[in-house]
Amino acid sequence: MSAFAKLHPTIQEAVYRLGWSSLRPLQVRAIDAVVDTAAPLILSAATASGKTEAAFLPVLSQIASTPADGIQAIYISPLKALINDQFHRLQELCDAADTPVHRWHGDVSASAKQRLREQPAGVLLITPESMESLFCNHDRHLARMFSALRFVVIDELHAFLDDVRGIHLRSLLARLELQVNVRVRRLALSATLGDFAEARRFLDPLSPDAVAVLQDDAGERELRLSVKSFYDAPSDQGDEGADESAPPPINGLAAVADDVARRFRTEANLIFCNRRQDAEILADRLHQIAEREHWPRDPFVLHHGSLSKDLREDAELRLKQGEALTAICTSTLEMGIDLGAVKSVGQIDPPWRVASLVQRLGRSGRRQGEAQVLRLYALDAEPQAKSSLTDLLYPDLIRAIAMVELHLQKWLEPSAVGRCHYSTCVHQTLSILKQTGGTNAATLLDRLCKRGAFRQITTSDYAMLLRGLASHAIIEQTPPGDLILAPEGERIVESRDFYAAFATSVDYSVEHDGDKIGVLPLTSVPPVGEHFLLAGRRWKVESIEHESRRLIVSRARGWKRPFFTGSGGEVDAHVIQTMRTVLAGEVRFAYLDAKAQERLIIAREAFATHGLHESGIIESGADTLWFTWQGSRVCEALLLCARTEGIPASWDGMAVHYPRLKGDAFREHLRHLAAANLESLLVETLTEQELLRDRFDHLVPAALLKQAWLTERVNLDALRQTLGDAEKSCALEQA
Repeated sequence: MSAFAKLHPTIQEAVYRLGWSSLRPLQVRAIDAVVDTAAPLILSAATASGKTEAAFLPVLSQIASTPADGIQAIYISPLKALINDQFHRLQELCDAADTPVHRWHGDVSASAKQRLREQPAGVLLITPESMESLFCNHDRHLARMFSALRFVVIDELHAFLDDVRGIHLRSLLARLELQVNVRVRRLALSATLGDFAEARRFLDPLSPDAVAVLQDDAGERELRLSVKSFYDAPSDQGDEGADESAPPPINGLAAVADDVARRFRTEANLIFCNRRQDAEILADRLHQIAEREHWPRDPFVLHHGSLSKDLREDAELRLKQGEALTAICTSTLEMGIDLGAVKSVGQIDPPWRVASLVQRLGRSGRRQGEAQVLRLYALDAEPQAKSSLTDLLYPDLIRAIAMVELHLQKWLEPSAVGRCHYSTCVHQTLSILKQTGGTNAATLLDRLCKRGAFRQITTSDYAMLLRGLASHAIIEQTPPGDLILAPEGERIVESRDFYAAFATSVDYSVEHDGDKIGVLPLTSVPPVGEHFLLAGRRWKVESIEHESRRLIVSRARGWKRPFFTGSGGEVDAHVIQTMRTVLAGEVRFAYLDAKAQERLIIAREAFATHGLHESGIIESGADTLWFTWQGSRVCEALLLCARTEGIPASWDGMAVHYPRLKGDAFREHLRHLAAANLESLLVETLTEQELLRDRFDHLVPAALLKQAWLTERVNLDALRQTLGDAEKSCALEQA
């Protein structure tokens, strides 16, 4: 029997109405897998390959075949915007099968939510945070709503893997299954996965090998790419632009903007920046170019998480409608929402992860027969007489090449392994106590650790976690032995942002003529009279209302470099090692522009001249530079090791810099570390602030946080190997 014949007649009719001439290969395989087996399923394919329909054609067919009272399928997305997008996409299929489809998130009306609670049916599209609100506020409706639940479809699975939101979601699904006594079949969709082992464990922690994986390589498209090299400007230029008649100073982003203005003026495009600050400066520069050159229309818009919802949705809508628009964005447009026919993608400096590069590139070339187009801009410091060796190696250009090469090799970062997630366990403990009004420790342990998502937390560790909450007066014990929320715990769960297990910042709303432009974090609020950039426009602060957290602004000609919270990402060791391979090799890369080709030659000459092909330990004046060719985890651990001896070491992304330490003193430092108990050495060096990563870590006992830090933040085997190799290298040099 063909896959199409296995679908319910109403779904077959829906496919005819949509005008499809045939099913895609992934859709055929997914129908067979869902209909003929009972296994959990991962669908991994390129963007725009029909993954959503591949999952929902058989799911809706199964629902239509066996109607029931209650919600039968949940679609879970990390983004409200993606839920809204998929809602309209699924409506045609669901309407044809007479299957209701619902949304539940903060922008859905209270009346619509009430109707769903009273008459639950069909398919529900929801975020993890909105699922949390159901547990906290509508516990008595859960059984009626979900007793017929059969399927959970998780979109953008890669965004959840070993993430706070991911463990939160797993906990909510486990709690739901236990509470309403159902066993739900899980399906997951992802365009970017490098390691299916972790993805399988996410869907079925007890039997990961039972999870089926369907990969679709049929959607691979031609790739056209270029890497351009630019000199960046010193970071102190442009911090003050208060002269209202002065244009932004020429710096690296200004040079990039001139190229972007020529190449991204027509058709629909996306340009990704790693930092909101860079996106703002680039957008401002592009608006200045359009104004100065009297373009009939300005095709550039901005999109990032600090802009108002109205501005973000306006940009998304215009792209969907096919307008020739270029959106300057951050990771906010990296995931799933359908933006229509994006012609090309730009990337300002390489992203931290190859997976992000792949996801972003997948936004272009979605039309049949179109190529994916990537223009990657690398900005490096211009070499000076006093430049560091790292600067002479053009690190951003070399990292860009390494990431492109790894993408061409189809390599992606493996998922992080073994996070303890104590903070999220605290969140879920408080959630259950709010939901139930109080329960005993054994029930909490069972729901969260024994049969829930936190199986990696032992009974003794969970008991320590509960004692920690009691010591902070978050929970207390009643005479019969039940645990309940103490007043401080009640305050936490009643806060508006409790539904999110991740930390949120204190933001001020920025408003002009009654319209909200966006938000600035408290730490970035400029004083009255100062200028700043937001939404790619220039503003002057007229007044600040601290009680209501509002900035009232007016349009201005002056500007100041914006500041947003956030830090750089983690770089995998394999990326750094590929950078070394690029520097040590002789391969010419056809996708480099002329300047990039020249600078690659210069970087290779510096690499050879300084003997980096033989040893990564280089003496520079009174200092030592150690090119470990390891990733963030090893190098950051080396900084902590240096701190134990009062050495103010630093890492610039390639070399660990040891100031005023060389020769015998450096070798003695290595010998000391090689003989040390690294676990004890590292955790005793950590400050309290360095241990705090997630939202409720301040409530977790320090012993547990230190244990988690060693597991999650350090690759001890690689650290020991790196130290051992360095000690041997130094010994050989002395001999």
